[in-house]
Amino acid sequence: MHKRKLISIIVPVYNEEKGLSAFHGQLKKVIDALDYDFEIVFVNDGSTDGSLEVLVSLHKNDKRMKIMNLSRNFGQQNALTAGIDQAKGDAVILLDVDLEDKPEYIASFIDYWNKGYQVVYARRGKRKVSVLRKICFGLFHRANRIISSVDMDAAGAFCLMDQVVVKQMQKLTERDKYIPGLRSWIGFKQIGIETVRGSRYDNMPRVRFSSLFKLAFDSFTSFSTAPLKIAMFLGIFFSLLSFLGVGIVIALKLVFKLAIIGWASTISIILFLGGIQLICIGLQGEYIARIFNEVKNRPNYIIRDKIGFDE
Repeated sequence: MHKRKLISIIVPVYNEEKGLSAFHGQLKKVIDALDYDFEIVFVNDGSTDGSLEVLVSLHKNDKRMKIMNLSRNFGQQNALTAGIDQAKGDAVILLDVDLEDKPEYIASFIDYWNKGYQVVYARRGKRKVSVLRKICFGLFHRANRIISSVDMDAAGAFCLMDQVVVKQMQKLTERDKYIPGLRSWIGFKQIGIETVRGSRYDNMPRVRFSSLFKLAFDSFTSFSTAPLKIAMFLGIFFSLLSFLGVGIVIALKLVFKLAIIGWASTISIILFLGGIQLICIGLQGEYIARIFNEVKNRPNYIIRDKIGFDE
């Protein structure tokens, strides 16, 4: 008798009490129409609202649901890592609960997987976000393609990964993770499909700009040393510029008997160069801080309890 393949769906949850039922309803409608077995691993990332209670209630009526309850909020990337580490499926799908990434694309992901692709990811098409966020996302993806040492498409976490890829992902124990970048770095046969992103179920963006900036910086520093090289080239450029300036001042004094006056311009130049130096020191500090985090070797997450894994 033919055994159906098992697909694991990993869903990180942080204070999503109001949207969980709607998300589960849409996801259930999609997977019920597919000829596969599913496990849905919800990772409660230290929610402080009623998200856990809603998850437990949904689990009573859908035994495909499994719940991992983390000891505190470890962040989306680590919550996804926790789910990936526990997944048992022949393929693993990463999906956010906010409905910006639509569950109906799961069927397309599986179709490409059956065609032999080991990674199928959503290429971000149109976004229903503010103009400012749209500009920031566009700049981030362009910068990533320029400075990254791996070929990263305009993609987020929403994807399907074959078990072969998942096993390699589980070996990557670094602390400051950027999963879309790691997914590209691992390689294998990959394809991106164009998707249209919806708006959040409550039309309220939950991720602050500070969190998005940190995620972008994690991507830049995890897959490139270009920021350090930029700092070095800036130092060389301004050193040459200063030598040129000194030569001009000496020539004006000795040849044309002119003395350069301008206290304001001098102070401005000093402050500008001081700012450049602080930026360069800060970049070096960021890399050193990441080395410090790796050396401590703390776990990426801590599981408080699990529900449904023994059923």
